[in-house]
Amino acid sequence: MRNPQTPDRSTFKEGADPSGVLAAKLALAKAVLGWERLWPSLWPPLVIATLFIALALIGVPGWIGDLTYGWGHLTLLVALGAAFLWSLRRGAQRWQPATHADAVRRLERDSGLSHRPLSSLGDRPADEANYMGLAIWRAHLKREAARLKGLKVGAPEPSMARLDRYGLRAGLAFALVLGLAIAAGNPGQRIAQAFQPDLRSPYAAAPPTLDVWINPPAYTGRVPMLLARAVETQEGGAAPAAETPPERLAVPVGSVLLAKVNGGEGTPELAVAEGEGDQARETVRPFETVGTRAHQIEMPIEAGTALTIRQDGDDLAGWTITVVPDLKPTVSMAEPPAATERAALMIHFAASDDYGLDAVEARIDRLDSLSEVASEAPIVLPLSLPGSAPEAVDAKDYHDLTPHPWAGQPVRITLVARDAIGQEGLSEPLTIILPERQFTHPVAQAIIEQRKRLTTEPGEKDDIAQVLMSIAVRPHHYFEDLVTFLALRTAAGRLVLNDESPEMVEAVQKLLWDTALRVEDGELSLAERELREIERKIMDLLAEDSVDQAELDKLMDELRQAIDKMLQAMAEQMQEMMRNGEQNAEQMQEVDPNRIIERQDLMDMLERAREMAQAGAKDAAREMLSQLRELMENLRAGRPQMMSPEQLAAREMMRQLQDLAEQQQRLMDETFKNHQQEQQFGNRGQQNLGNQPFGSQPGQQPGQRGEQGQPGQRPGQGQNGQGQNGQGQSPQGMSAEQLAQMQEQLRRQLGEFMRKLGEGMGRIPQPFGQAERAMKGASDALGQSQPGDAVGPQGDAIEALQDGAQALSEAMQQQQQAGGGAAPTPGAQGRAQDGQIRDPLNNDSDDSQGYATDGNTRHGIPAESDLLRSRRIFDELRRRSGERDRPAQELDYIDRLLKRF
Repeated sequence: MRNPQTPDRSTFKEGADPSGVLAAKLALAKAVLGWERLWPSLWPPLVIATLFIALALIGVPGWIGDLTYGWGHLTLLVALGAAFLWSLRRGAQRWQPATHADAVRRLERDSGLSHRPLSSLGDRPADEANYMGLAIWRAHLKREAARLKGLKVGAPEPSMARLDRYGLRAGLAFALVLGLAIAAGNPGQRIAQAFQPDLRSPYAAAPPTLDVWINPPAYTGRVPMLLARAVETQEGGAAPAAETPPERLAVPVGSVLLAKVNGGEGTPELAVAEGEGDQARETVRPFETVGTRAHQIEMPIEAGTALTIRQDGDDLAGWTITVVPDLKPTVSMAEPPAATERAALMIHFAASDDYGLDAVEARIDRLDSLSEVASEAPIVLPLSLPGSAPEAVDAKDYHDLTPHPWAGQPVRITLVARDAIGQEGLSEPLTIILPERQFTHPVAQAIIEQRKRLTTEPGEKDDIAQVLMSIAVRPHHYFEDLVTFLALRTAAGRLVLNDESPEMVEAVQKLLWDTALRVEDGELSLAERELREIERKIMDLLAEDSVDQAELDKLMDELRQAIDKMLQAMAEQMQEMMRNGEQNAEQMQEVDPNRIIERQDLMDMLERAREMAQAGAKDAAREMLSQLRELMENLRAGRPQMMSPEQLAAREMMRQLQDLAEQQQRLMDETFKNHQQEQQFGNRGQQNLGNQPFGSQPGQQPGQRGEQGQPGQRPGQGQNGQGQNGQGQSPQGMSAEQLAQMQEQLRRQLGEFMRKLGEGMGRIPQPFGQAERAMKGASDALGQSQPGDAVGPQGDAIEALQDGAQALSEAMQQQQQAGGGAAPTPGAQGRAQDGQIRDPLNNDSDDSQGYATDGNTRHGIPAESDLLRSRRIFDELRRRSGERDRPAQELDYIDRLLKRF
């Protein structure tokens, strides 16, 4: 036999592999061997290429280039490129292709064949002429070929553990994923930029960047306008702005342009163009250098049509502007100034300004006998403005000028409105007689007359002094008051000293005024003056942007004391008048109770004003104090008024309607309790209907109803003052039959009320008919022992009674106005609408005290009931927001509502 030879393709062509399976297995084994030898050569260049792509996606080359002016980028690119080429060359040198013999050995090993049967197929016998030996040889080949039926090729052997002992491939994969996430929008662009290092000199100027703002004056309340911010310009072109401005910017006059340019060559310039077309001219101002290639400019804008920033001959940015001038404020008198009942000067004015009013004042000049403006300095009265710097205002202001020496003299009033930069707008001047107080005491009248002469006849001081002395020597004319005597003697003595100074005349006039007040009113006028002074301080404090709460509380306490002092003085004056026979008790008998103001009413208004100020509603607090001031004015000037028979009848009707609504409310409460207990106890509901009888007060036990009668009776009309627990009613409650009887009784009362109303007024408001039908439905439901079905009609009846009360009040007012009678007072109307007949379902307290209900609605002052209702709603929302088992949609809605609080 010949020496063994490696089988080649010719060996298998002789019939050993008729189907070609062996050749395919050998080709696959050769490919597996080739990959196992190629992968170690490809691994280093593949790692370097992947690292470069990951760094490029993350942006490392650009970052290094920015720090090193592009040279670090180039160095990184060259280093990675050189490493890639070196590893590729080294891998090519180390790579050796797999041979046919290698494939045969790999196939034999993977197939688990012993004694190398594939290799024996390529052997030849040593003596091919020996037929016996050749037969044996062929039998051997046949046996070996039979062993080749289970040939298989294994997978390539893993080599990563040997090539990457430390597992760095995991970090490389993470870096690649991170880069793909960072550059998700433009991965191709980042890879392309990694091959393009931006080489530049370290000493070359960076592209210019712009930062441009326009700050309007603070008094305008306008926000700063951003025109461009830190955006690099393109070479030779304008900088793109960070904010896209409109085609023409509206810039308030006096705005300040602040522009910064960093980078670029040369000093930037700001060009301001004025005019249009051929008339245009340009003013150029250079930037100020504040650092290395850092420039800025700050310039007020008073005029111009365009702004352009240039550097090194190129326009970096430009804007077209319109400079908006600050117009003068306007002011006018909404109605002529008039005197109040207490002779205070009421000024109703309307003013406006494009950027907000800074102040409005009234300038008063005295007119001489020739109707010319006298030489004295004018009176300047500051007028209160609602809020801080309002753009438009329509308000009233009150000033007591009765103590002023010009009171009763002809004057010319001019309103002056001023804005933040001092521009003034004037109203048309108006000539009036300055309001003065009318004194009734003869001595007070004489003193005031001499006081006026000091203004109109300043050269007659000696004669005035003689008149004052003649008054002083008759003490029986002014109640033998020693203080009045000394004041008159002092004033006369100072006038004869020939002191012509204005300070002396002013002091004498003030002394004479206080003396006249003492003679006329005693301590009342002094208390009134103190009250007005404190009110003015509070108004001025509330007009400030930031209110000192401690100072406000102090002034509020002083105002409360001043009100008490004035009320005490008024009471003493009233007693004195009654002792002198000026008022008798009969005049006080038939006084409308809706016009009676108690001290607690005033204190409640004051406390509400304090709460509004604490809550930040300063305008509402000022309005409430204005109403309090008007109320005190009317209280001071008013006299008890007798009620007409028509007013008495109207008051009685409203009282009856109030009683009817209250009884219907109590009946609905009892019906609802009856329905609840029927549901809870079933058939026992008729025997155990609660432990508080109908109409009883909280805290009373069954059988202790006191004077509370049946619904048809007013409080206090029970039988002999005893309760009515018996007569078909168990001590624990009432049956549905009893409730039905009581409901029917209320319906009959309403029918009788409607009959009388039709006889008196000729028509019946429609809501009363709706209330009667609702009561009928509730009575039928109760008669069928269905209290649950009666609650709804009872609520409808209460609502209809409320609407009917308002309709009745309006009808009475129209009837009185048409008949020439006095319309119901705002307090009476307020009670009819919001006090006496109110919605019994919402448990609102009677907030109106007959003085501010209608005014609050008109002026937007939140009533106390509104404040309490808001607090209850807020607390309920907070409670429900804590119940996390509620639906998610409801909780989200509650959270959005809470944010509004």
